[in-house]
This record gives sequence, structure tokens and C-alpha cells, in this order.
Amino acid sequence: MTTAQLVFDLGFHRGEDTDHYLALGHRVVAVEANPNLAEQGRERFAAAISSRQLTLVHAAVLGEARTLSVVAFHPHPSRSEWGSVDLRWVQRNAEAHGLPHDAPLMVQATTLQQLVAQFGTPWLLKIDIEGADEEVLADLAALEQKPAFVSWETGKESLAAVLNQHRRLRRLGYRRFRVVQQAYLERGPGVRLPNGTQYRFAVGSSGPTPADSPKPWRSLSWVALHYRLLFVLYGLIGPRSWFAQASRSRHRWLAWGPKRIRAWADQQSLPFPGWVDSHASL
Repeated sequence: MTTAQLVFDLGFHRGEDTDHYLALGHRVVAVEANPNLAEQGRERFAAAISSRQLTLVHAAVLGEARTLSVVAFHPHPSRSEWGSVDLRWVQRNAEAHGLPHDAPLMVQATTLQQLVAQFGTPWLLKIDIEGADEEVLADLAALEQKPAFVSWETGKESLAAVLNQHRRLRRLGYRRFRVVQQAYLERGPGVRLPNGTQYRFAVGSSGPTPADSPKPWRSLSWVALHYRLLFVLYGLIGPRSWFAQASRSRHRWLAWGPKRIRAWADQQSLPFPGWVDSHASL
């Protein structure tokens, strides 16, 4: 188990990952754009904030190229994890899922460089900021010192974009990668903490840190093949597939089969096709 380190949790949400990082003894800087979630986080983690183990920043993380001090953030009324500053993301959720966002809120903007200048270079950089992940990954190139580990949600929109993200990190010196399925982590046994207790992951958690994950590290070519196969599945049964559209159909005869298959997969804890993170290590 690793000694206490500095972790950036970009995309705090309800603190699913921050809670785990704190339980491991790490010092955490968490950033959340949704003002309601940020306030709830301050209440939930009041003790960690008071002890300065946690710093919770209410802001939206952008790429340095945007040069904005404030930005429009689009919260979601029923899927709070979908809040985003990316209009493409907002439009996708409305079109692919039939779930439009609320009216935008203007929130303070920050960047990876600004956070590093204030708090230092993190040992682990975790990114899950719904559409702006790639901007932050691009800004890694500007850091004199790189995080030892990076974890980010890759998305299902573009295979080319996902492969380019990994190639960019490879050029920056990251040599080992892994693809981690996030679906049903909360149903697993969890992990053992340094104090000997068992920690169970919450719904929406990213799971073990890249340093603690039992999954093997892989080469860039292996990860590229894995994602090519995943995108085949996304096309067949992903959120924009005919299968997914049929399962949401108002016509019972059309939706019956897909709904039954999805329900069976859920009972068996089978990703359908789930959602994945990538890990990278220097």
C-alpha cells in the first residue's frame, strides 16, 4: 500500500472517489462545478476539510486554451453526474438519452496549471469532468513535473479521440496503461485499507487507485485493441445503438426483448456495455 500522497479529484460529484482517497490517508484537492454538490460535500467531509486533509474547490476545470475566468455550467436535473461545461455533451444527453439539462449556471473556472501552482503536482490525477477531460489531458504537456498516475473516463463518442488521448500520454512519458470497467464495482468485495478494515466502493466510484488496482498494466497497443473491440460493442448495444433505442421505445412489442436482455445482464452484473476508465503510469 502506498504512503500518503497528494491526489487531485477533478469531478468530485458526491465524493465517491474522494471518500476512498481519504480513507487511504491521502491528501485530496477535489474540484466540483455544481454548487449544490459542492455544498453537500463540505457538509459530508467537514472533518477532513477542518483537518486540511481535504480541500474542496467549487469551480469548473477547463483547458488552459479557453482563457476564461467564468464559464457556463449545465447541471442535470436527474443525472447529477452528467453536469458539464461542454455543449456537445449537453446536446448528446438530450438526443441520445432523451434527458435534457437544466438552464446553465455561471461558475468560476480553473485549470490544471492553476491548481498545480497553488497545491503542487499530484501523485494521482483523476479526471471525470464530462466532456472537458481531453482539455485537461492536453494541459499535462505544460507541467514541468508530471503526476505519477492519471485516471480518466474515456467516453463512448469517438474511438479516434480515445486513442489520441492515450498516444498523447505516451508521448509525455507514460509507458503503462490499463482499461478498467467501472460497472458494478459497488457489488464487488472492495479493498482492504491500511488499518485492516474492508472498504466497499459506492455507486459511481472509480474503484482502486491505479497504484492499488490488481489488474495488470498493459502496453499501448494492447489498450488500443481493447478499445477497438469496446467501440464495436458501443455500436451494437451502446447508448446510441438501435438496441438501446428499442429498449426505450414506447411500443411494448419493440422494447420487450431488449429490456429483458438488459435486466438479465444487470442481474448477472454483466456490463452492457458498461463504462470504462483508463489508467496511465509513468
